Order: sequence, then C-alpha cells, then structure tokens
Amino acid sequence: MNAVTRARRTRCRPEELLMLLPSCLQNSHCERKITRDVQECRRCGRCKVKDVLDLADRYGVRCAVATGGRLAVELARDRGVKAVLAIACEKELREGMAAIFPKPALGVINARPNGPCTDTDVDVAEVEKTIRRLLRR
Repeated sequence: MNAVTRARRTRCRPEELLMLLPSCLQNSHCERKITRDVQECRRCGRCKVKDVLDLADRYGVRCAVATGGRLAVELARDRGVKAVLAIACEKELREGMAAIFPKPALGVINARPNGPCTDTDVDVAEVEKTIRRLLRR
C-alpha cells in the first residue's frame, strides 16, 4: 500500500493528516496512560512517544493512539482525514491500510525488541520523512 500512495503522490494540509500510534509504543512501566488522550504523555523521553508527539507539534498534524485495528480504522475513516500515517507492526499496517483503501495511507513499521505488543520502537527520522512526503509544500 505504501507504493500505491507514493505513486498517487498524495499531499494534504497538516490538519488533514492523521498520525496513528500503537499503544505498545509507550513504555509499559509508564504511569501515564495515553490510550484515551495522547496529550496525557509527559514527554519524559523514556519511549519514542515523546519524539513522535514533538514531530506532530512541529508539523501541526493530528495524532491519536489506536489500541487496536478496529479503532484505527474508525479514526482513519473520519471525513476530516485526507491521509493517514500509521505506525504499527506489519500485520496491523497491512490489514488497516486495506480496510481504509482508497484513502491514502503510509505506514512506518515499528521495531519489536521486546517481542510483540510491548515497549516497541520506531525510527523517528523515518516518521518525519513520511510526514514531509504527505504534506503539501
């Protein structure tokens, strides 16, 4: 699906881009739970949520945490969303992108150094590159 969206050269305004984060990106020992409101994050730096939120602020894009595939699809189908940048494992990305097609979506695969669904990681530089690719200049 990334290839399809790239070929379409999708561009949108910052407020039309939704960045979806998996809840497993948050440090599992964190006292603050960001599943209902990503702004609950204190941005302490113990996980990559801080860095991703900093990017969202810098570029003015919306950011939400998806606790599962169904919620991710529901958020992505919002009429105000013109494009989606999703951070997730391969399976979730594949299923989610197929579910919201033809809405443009680009995915960044998260690393799973501690196994699936716990304390995952993401290449923040790749996330920024993907944001820039989707935004109108």
